[in-house]
Amino acid sequence: MDERPTTVLTISRQLGSGGSQIGQEVARTLGMRYADREILERAAAAAGVAEGDLAGAEEKSASFWHSVVHSFSLGGPDTTFVPPPLSSVYEGDVFKIESRIIREIASQFDAVIVGRAGFHVLQGHPGLVNVRLHARTSWRIDRIMQVYGVQDRREAEEAVERSDRARAGFIRTFTGRHWTDSRPFDLCIDTSSVGLELATRFVLELVSSRMKRHGRVA
Repeated sequence: MDERPTTVLTISRQLGSGGSQIGQEVARTLGMRYADREILERAAAAAGVAEGDLAGAEEKSASFWHSVVHSFSLGGPDTTFVPPPLSSVYEGDVFKIESRIIREIASQFDAVIVGRAGFHVLQGHPGLVNVRLHARTSWRIDRIMQVYGVQDRREAEEAVERSDRARAGFIRTFTGRHWTDSRPFDLCIDTSSVGLELATRFVLELVSSRMKRHGRVA
């Protein structure tokens, strides 16, 4: 049995900063497991929720998440990248479920974990690499309009504002930290300044060096 610690990259990001795209590219290049929507899909699958209901699963009633908590089990679906939802609502039970799934993935695979306070959930993991991505608001709005096909700029701006408030509240509630606190992170990047291509290279170099340190690659 391989006793070497897995290498796990967590990406904390602002909506529109490119976290999902960068995470997917790092996972593909380094042969890591990419876990974003998979985390929620596993939890929803435990409660027998149809795949078509996943888009709004995070806003389900308390009774829905109660059934997930009591029927939770791990599956192994293949991951497929899709842009993350424009808005998410988290409950305490959801966080507990997702944290359990994150730890399970990290115990078995070299993986990329996007969002869900992975940096906090996995603190102490010997192969952990924490990255935070942020960007200028106007740049994020432009990118959201392009990626999601949003035609109304005000709609994209409101999506950014809602997401920032929700994610700041989520981090404060479940980690006790301010959302902009950089101390838990090994690397913080302004993707609007350096661009997604260079940002990806920075993250790849950091993760590759950590994998080599733990003997995960030749």
